Amino acid sequence: MLYVICSTFSTYNLQEKSSLDLVFLEYNSDASVLRYMNRLGIFGGVFDPVHFGHLQVAEAARECLNLSDLIFVPSGLPPHKCLPVASCQDRLNMLKIATSKNPYFSISKLEIEKKECSYTKDTVEELKIIYKETEFYFVIGSDTISELKEWKEIDDLFREVKFVAVTRHGFPIEDTNSRIEIITSPTLAISSSEIRRRIKKGRSIKYLVPERVEEYIYENNLYK
Repeated sequence: MLYVICSTFSTYNLQEKSSLDLVFLEYNSDASVLRYMNRLGIFGGVFDPVHFGHLQVAEAARECLNLSDLIFVPSGLPPHKCLPVASCQDRLNMLKIATSKNPYFSISKLEIEKKECSYTKDTVEELKIIYKETEFYFVIGSDTISELKEWKEIDDLFREVKFVAVTRHGFPIEDTNSRIEIITSPTLAISSSEIRRRIKKGRSIKYLVPERVEEYIYENNLYK
């Protein structure tokens, strides 16, 4: 398992392009030369609701890996988790609000528009058709590592993309899978389920989610 500390990475300031056309320089230690690569991050999840913990994980991965873009892929019907509480449209709207200020973040509706269960293997294959000549990184929180063995065709998936886990507070790294890179980054101890419980009990969620997401939740009477 490879551990990565964010502070060890250097960011190269290149002339700005559109988010998906942007490329970063990567040092090739074997050949001792610099080469250009498109590097795309995929961050899947239910996002019910999206919160600052999600955004911190995404930004840590984007910065540490010098990703040209990071795509959030909200699940429609996740195969390994309970059905979402909020509707697909509400979760999508909150995600749009939460990511709108980051030019490196975008959203794919590949899974959320499906009527059947969404599998990461299928999503990755579809994205690889859309984005040619791109190196893919699948971003997860450290809490997800133990669940990977249940994923559809996980061994094939490891060959399709590079897995990157960002440490999350309260979820120490115990798995020693050498096929997963680990990024150590400070993250908040927040979960969507805890946010839903707080709302149900009438407790504050301020500073747990972006302000405009909080407003959307209350305006649309979600999680009551």
